Amino acid sequence: MKLLTVGDSFTYGEELADRNSAWPQLLASKLNFEVVNLGLPSASNDKILRTTLDYLATDSADLVVIGWSNIGRSEHADEFGYYDVWPGYQGAIFERDGFNWRNELVDYVSRYHNSEAIHRKWVQQVVLLQSYLKLRGIRHVMLNIVQNEYYKKKHFDGQQQFFDQVDRDTFLGFNQSGMMEWTFGKPQGPNGHFLEAGHEIVAKKIYEHIGNFGWLS
Repeated sequence: MKLLTVGDSFTYGEELADRNSAWPQLLASKLNFEVVNLGLPSASNDKILRTTLDYLATDSADLVVIGWSNIGRSEHADEFGYYDVWPGYQGAIFERDGFNWRNELVDYVSRYHNSEAIHRKWVQQVVLLQSYLKLRGIRHVMLNIVQNEYYKKKHFDGQQQFFDQVDRDTFLGFNQSGMMEWTFGKPQGPNGHFLEAGHEIVAKKIYEHIGNFGWLS
């Protein structure tokens, strides 16, 4: 049996001394599944959606767990490959890679992004991926890094027509809490990622949620 996990640095296991302590590996151990962890640091939800569809186009999984990222991030591509940016991005990756012109896009996104449209896009991504996985008959669970971040706090109440389409049963903590809330008070690395104790909590939460569906029998 195979577990596929897709997300950003919190799924990847950033700042852990051993990535085998990341929640995807811990969850797979509880399930006695093989794990394919496609989490990537700084991944946008665009990348998460694309990566999931790309993988399932040629391979299979018995369970998919999606750890949605900060919804302000967006994926773009040019002849040199894919890359992610977000409003206020101040990293040095573009200069380091020699792609200085990409900073023009960062500047534009920072100045002119529409936060309502960003939030609506994320909800649409959730609905579309849930629908795809259901159509394929693939068991799945989704979760957020954090529920009460800027875009959700500002726009959640005003977009009820989109939220009504989300399957809340398979979205753990939808409109209530995410990984950062579950691990509040646990040790974090210098860059704010929860460490081993936090990953144990996240794995346990997902495992218990899966058990509610009777998928463990």
